[in-house]
This record gives sequence, C-alpha cells and structure tokens, in this order.
Amino acid sequence: MPHVNRRWQKSYYYHITSRSNWKEPLFRSDDDFVYFLQLLDEANKKYPFQLVSYVLMKTHFHLLLFSNTQSYSNIMFLEKKKYATFFNKKYNTRGHLFEKRFFAKPASTPRTLLHMSRYIHFNPVEIHSVESPKDYQWSSYPLFIQSSENSLTPPYINFTPLLRSFTGTYHQRKMQYIQWCNTN
Repeated sequence: MPHVNRRWQKSYYYHITSRSNWKEPLFRSDDDFVYFLQLLDEANKKYPFQLVSYVLMKTHFHLLLFSNTQSYSNIMFLEKKKYATFFNKKYNTRGHLFEKRFFAKPASTPRTLLHMSRYIHFNPVEIHSVESPKDYQWSSYPLFIQSSENSLTPPYINFTPLLRSFTGTYHQRKMQYIQWCNTN
C-alpha cells in the first residue's frame, strides 16, 4: 500500500518524531549520536532547513523543523535512510530500524512552538535520564544555553524563533525562555 502524501506548509514549524522498531536502541554508542547529527548537517546541504530544537534519545528522536523550500518528508527520508543503512552495516543487522515513517505535527502559533520546544528539551528530564535539560548532551538545549547572538552553532540550528515571544536583548530573551521553560 503506497504512503499517503503528508500535508506540508512552508510557513509552519513541525514537531517531528520517530521511534525505533520494538523500542530497541536507535543509538547504541556516542558515535551513533554523532553520526546522526552529521547526517543532519549533510541533509541541510541538500535540503536547507532550520532546527529550533532537537533531542536524540536512546530509542527515538524529536526535531522541531522548518523549511521554506522542501517538505519535511524529503528531509526525513534522507536522514532516516542513511542512518538505517549506517546502523544496519555497523551492527550487522537487517530490516527496518524505525517503527513507522515518522510523526509530524505543525506548530501553528508562537505559543505552540514554545510548548513543543519545551517538550523536546525536557524529554530527557521527563524520563529521568538527567535532572536538568542542560545536562543532556544529545539535545539542542546545551547549545542554546551556551549560545550568543554571534555564536557558532551548526548551520541548521536557529534559536531566534523561540526568542520572538520575549523582549529585550538576545541574552535577556534567552533567560526569559529558560525561565519560561522551568515554570511551565
């Protein structure tokens, strides 16, 4: 049965998540996490996009993605196909690595975008992996904490949309986002 095309709109951010088959580890080593992030960089060169937030968990990942030029389906197809090929070769496995295609939900308002980002950043805390999102290395949150207006982050990372709901300097808006996340 063919896949039904997903609805994609240029002006929306999408919360995308995908889980491993049978809740088996998707990332077995730090090198696996690093490779997945390298693939995001490669995918960005082919299909330009921005990530506002991301987290890579042991059995799944979350991305808060925006693209004006390409459907998220193209980006996810490339990312998941290359990662599955890498994983199956590295661990001498066969078959589907991912449970389904992926889940995608649009962020239709700035408030929804903030809530989605907070959910993504606090995912490791919710499952008791760490006490604070700043302590989880496979997330955009530590990058966010360290960021400044002129900091070097991967080219596909753009925190500005998270800060639009707040006022003041970059640093003040960043601190307001952090405070908002910790109180909601």
